Amino acid sequence: MNRTLSKELRQKLEKFSNLPSIPQIIFKIKQVSDDPKSSAADLANCILSDHQLTSRILRMANSSYYGNYAGNINTVTHAIVMMGFRAVHNIAISMSVYEVVNKLSENSKFDLTSFWTRSLASGVISKYLAHHSNQSRLIEVAFIAGFIHDIGQAVLACAFSDKYGQISKLDPDAPDICGTERILLEIDHQEAGEYIARLWNLPDSLSKPISSHHRIGLPPNVNSEEIVVDLVYLSDMLYPHVMGGTDPESPAYRAVIAQAQALLKISKQDLVDLLTVCREQVSEIAKDLQIDIDDEFEQQAVHATDEDEHGMREQISNQEVQLAFLRNSTRALMEAKAADEILQVVCEALFRGLQMGMVIVFEYDSKWDSFAGKVGFGLESQQAVQALNLSAKSGLFEHLRKTGNAVTFYQTNPEFQMTSDEIDRLKVDSFAAVPLRILDDVQFVVLAAPPRDAGAINDDTLASIMSLTNQAAMVLERNLLKAKLMPS
Repeated sequence: MNRTLSKELRQKLEKFSNLPSIPQIIFKIKQVSDDPKSSAADLANCILSDHQLTSRILRMANSSYYGNYAGNINTVTHAIVMMGFRAVHNIAISMSVYEVVNKLSENSKFDLTSFWTRSLASGVISKYLAHHSNQSRLIEVAFIAGFIHDIGQAVLACAFSDKYGQISKLDPDAPDICGTERILLEIDHQEAGEYIARLWNLPDSLSKPISSHHRIGLPPNVNSEEIVVDLVYLSDMLYPHVMGGTDPESPAYRAVIAQAQALLKISKQDLVDLLTVCREQVSEIAKDLQIDIDDEFEQQAVHATDEDEHGMREQISNQEVQLAFLRNSTRALMEAKAADEILQVVCEALFRGLQMGMVIVFEYDSKWDSFAGKVGFGLESQQAVQALNLSAKSGLFEHLRKTGNAVTFYQTNPEFQMTSDEIDRLKVDSFAAVPLRILDDVQFVVLAAPPRDAGAINDDTLASIMSLTNQAAMVLERNLLKAKLMPS
């Protein structure tokens, strides 16, 4: 989690009567499991005190997930002896979470079938990835972590039922899903999930994937501190392909394969086989857990073949989200002190709030009469941003430096001619470029480009970009004047 929840936000969560309290059975099981003097009988007695949990554990222990034991385990004690304390402990936690979420959502419009199908598939895929990337010590925890990693969604769906109805229509793997949740709810599902994980005293091996499975801020090819986080992250990426029956040679799946191989030591063939192996396992375990997933298979098949519908699902309440993001960004700008922080706020607001495909802030270098990339979103890394250095002696940047006026560009613009270097290095056919004047001198340029094939930036979007950049310029100028008047 990127931040500690404020007291006000914790109270806001806790005031909802349906927010799950600590399941006592989890607390008891953890106590027994952590006690080196405990026996199999101690753990069995603890589990047997909850008849529904007992049934779930035996059903899971005899499922195809535990192929070596399937159909051969008749008692909880037998399960503990055969499978081990830790395995049964983890199953007990996952099944307890399963029961709590089901009860939590009884009076809400939350789509439990879709949620558990996705959760189950994530667990199966995480386990497969751990096994085939030689992470044998993580095979067990990978399944459980994948199974419960999105519990924060269920909590938010209960606590903010009206607003979360909108968010639930989004693609849960969209890169800005957490940002959208924070805008509309002041909290995202990773933060809500971690709050519950701490409340329940879940082990770090499970709470870390809950709080960090979107890997926010990490470059695509850099591993998380905990490899199980990467396993769960990749399982989310692979889920629609598994359920939708993706062609393994499709460009979309090849891109997923590339990232999986960048994060894990796993072969391309194993990632191709995953599509069919995991699909079959999900179907089998779903039957054992009495989850009807036929509709989800059909929905994901449509999802995989109908990109237009996919786009519509992502674009809910765009205007509300954009306005809220801009309002929040304005507050953040007013509170920011360092120039880097101010520029970062601008980039994130335009990238997430206005859904730009790329946003880069350039800083003027008077020594070389050029603009160098300083911070940005939409490129692979900040190193790629900072490698951009474009002359202010001609083309776009000369025009911006001399006129101080914002411009929009779509394929051609009679006001100026881009240089071949600018065309080759920026690689965009549509953008808005806004210079930031600081004490009557253009010190920065904000370049915002929409996603590919999105067309030209319209007047409303340009007005929003200029409103935010003008505020940023005023704050930068104010801070510069303060520094001159009150030198340290």
